[in-house]
Amino acid sequence: MAEGSQTAPEAGNDMGNDDAIGGNVSKYIVLPTGYCGQPKKGHLLFDACFESRVIFNIVNFSKTKSLYRDGMAPMVKSTSRPKWQRLPPKNVYYYRCPDHRKNYVMSFAFCFDREEDIYQFAYCYPYTYTRFQHYLDSLQKRNMDYFFREQLGQSVQQRQLDLLTITSPDNLREGAEQKVVFITGRVHPGETPSSFVCQGIIDFLVSQHPIARVLREYLVFKIAPMLNPDGVYLGNYRCSLMGFDLNRHWLDPSPWVHPTLHGVKQLIVQMYNDPKTSLEFYIDIHAHSTMMNGFMYGNIFEDEERFQRQAIFPKLLCQNAEDFSYSSTSFNRDAVKAGTGRRFLGGLLDHTSYCYTLEVSFYSYIISGTTAAVPYTEEAYMKLGRNVARTFLDYYRLNPMVEKVAIPMPRLRNKEIEVQRRKEKSPPYKHPLLRGPASNYPNGKGDKKSSVNHKDPSTPF
Repeated sequence: MAEGSQTAPEAGNDMGNDDAIGGNVSKYIVLPTGYCGQPKKGHLLFDACFESRVIFNIVNFSKTKSLYRDGMAPMVKSTSRPKWQRLPPKNVYYYRCPDHRKNYVMSFAFCFDREEDIYQFAYCYPYTYTRFQHYLDSLQKRNMDYFFREQLGQSVQQRQLDLLTITSPDNLREGAEQKVVFITGRVHPGETPSSFVCQGIIDFLVSQHPIARVLREYLVFKIAPMLNPDGVYLGNYRCSLMGFDLNRHWLDPSPWVHPTLHGVKQLIVQMYNDPKTSLEFYIDIHAHSTMMNGFMYGNIFEDEERFQRQAIFPKLLCQNAEDFSYSSTSFNRDAVKAGTGRRFLGGLLDHTSYCYTLEVSFYSYIISGTTAAVPYTEEAYMKLGRNVARTFLDYYRLNPMVEKVAIPMPRLRNKEIEVQRRKEKSPPYKHPLLRGPASNYPNGKGDKKSSVNHKDPSTPF
């Protein structure tokens, strides 16, 4: 809901002359649009009738562990200093407060040093719905024949659920077999680093880098960068417009209450049932409020070989990205995570598919062999995204193809790349670890179950 505002008369009129000329001592009241009358409980009142610094108290934090205790600080920018920067950590405090049901409070002190400036504060680097739409519009205007944008659905408030497809046009021709990597982000709207990582992935895949060109020939990337557009637009931290944590409703999303989740799930199930489509990866991108570095969550499988194979991608990513920590990567089957995309799809898809949650810290990373925390920047988040994309080249052992693509030559089709890759004797990582005859591990989809919507991912698999 849009909000109006009103400025109260100067509060210094009934004060001494020295105080009256001390600066801005007005009150600013924020009221809902269309509201008339005196402010009520719940309306916002900003009162500057005092001297010295301002202390903000953000209440009702529930976690004992917090990056605020490791040096994280809120972001600030102003009219004359438009670049987001972190406050000094010495001015930030995180503590349990008995006045707020023993929940935690984050307090920070700030000095408004330029009276004419307008100041803005943020939890982390903002990435808005409007910025996202402008970004996609700019990509669309480039008329790249390997970039496709479509509206997969709409949110409750009729905002777009965008789906991007990045691949060679040859891979989309009728009857073509597809190896699909499906990536989602911003299911939790306050986790803005997710969008920067996702943009890094997209920027790299649409570039003319030789690695990107090979990946487009060999793989089909399906990306839904913003699963919760209403929550992002409204400034929610974790929930949707209707108050739901969408990442707990993958089992049975409602087309009315969770329409974006419902649309993505329908598409994934459709691809799963298509014998020409192999859904190789599902990666859901998040940000973490208590951990440093980038890391992954994976699933636990009864099949030991499948469990070991899913560790390969995060190990390779750790080699490519200095900020990614394999030691922080974990594999679990917690009951409270049963409704997440990773858990649900890990139970739905067959043994050739791998599902991960990619987490990245809201604050910083520690490079291996050092102890100093390096704060993330927008560029550092996007660099992690670029490294995620690059890692698929290592996973599928497509490195020999890069040198051939780097020099001018006719574009290779997917099948030609597959043939040349076999000649180089460099199969994807998932196959060398298989034991027994190849027929025991079919690549086809003949063993799929026709009824997939009601499979419980909390059962052992």
